[in-house]
Amino acid sequence: MRILYKYMPFRLEFFEDPLLRLTPPSNLNDPFDSKPTQSGIDKKLKFFFDDQGEYESSKLKSEGIRSTYEKGLRDGLDQFGIISLTEDPYNLLMWSHYADEHKGLVVSIACDSSTFEYHDKFTEGCGVSKIIPARVRYSNMRPGFQMPDDAIYEYFEHNFYTHFATTKGNDWIYEKEYRYLLRLTEADVAIVDVAFESWVNNLGPDIRITHLRNSTYKVESSSAEKRDLLPWVLAIAQGKKEISNVMLFKRLKKNSVTGVYFGSRVSDESILQAREGIERNTIFGRSVSVHKSIISQDRFEINFERLH
Repeated sequence: MRILYKYMPFRLEFFEDPLLRLTPPSNLNDPFDSKPTQSGIDKKLKFFFDDQGEYESSKLKSEGIRSTYEKGLRDGLDQFGIISLTEDPYNLLMWSHYADEHKGLVVSIACDSSTFEYHDKFTEGCGVSKIIPARVRYSNMRPGFQMPDDAIYEYFEHNFYTHFATTKGNDWIYEKEYRYLLRLTEADVAIVDVAFESWVNNLGPDIRITHLRNSTYKVESSSAEKRDLLPWVLAIAQGKKEISNVMLFKRLKKNSVTGVYFGSRVSDESILQAREGIERNTIFGRSVSVHKSIISQDRFEINFERLH
């Protein structure tokens, strides 16, 4: 089991309900990230439609399947969400960018196939899903330019999508990133902005909704048996424009969190409140270690002091 780290702003809500966001490619901060290139798509199209025999190629083209398949290659990763982690909890750039300028925290997580609970029956058999975090590779060339053979010469798109979802530009190499890649239908929780209060009142007993602030609500299924309803409820509501700004999350399982590392600018009062939340919440267990970041007086680096 590998220990990886998640940078995040300080939010007391995390200690009440430890959620990690499933971010679809369209919401990633890098516009190149997880976007299939035309060169990669062309290689896949050539294998399927130009190298499979004249009769089959002509038949498929006449039925318009080629354009449908091309669209599927381009948009297929939109069905998935990414949970980004790192092997490095000391990186000053990430503390500034992702942990609110050292006012946030880093959480250490025991990462394997049991870190989250999976309920979508297609997840474990889906060759694209990564229920064990995959290491990101870095390159100065966009994925697709030098695409590995197993991403081209396969009759499915598993390696094709994996190639694009786990390759980033060299500028990001300092992140030392690993990724869970999961179907969006695997979300345990959604946080949404509600346009009409009537939607909240008409959800019924199978959906649990919690008011967070203003028009923002947390939405989840009321029981494990009803979890498959959540994607349908959200899709219908989005189609009717009853909700917007939908963010999807996975909930960490009990004992997945092994440590919490507070930034050097987090106040003692905030740390105390967080520790009280850890003690109250059985998901965290009793073995979670708590640390505070200490700025070095001699070097551009930080160390961690364990709090007792």
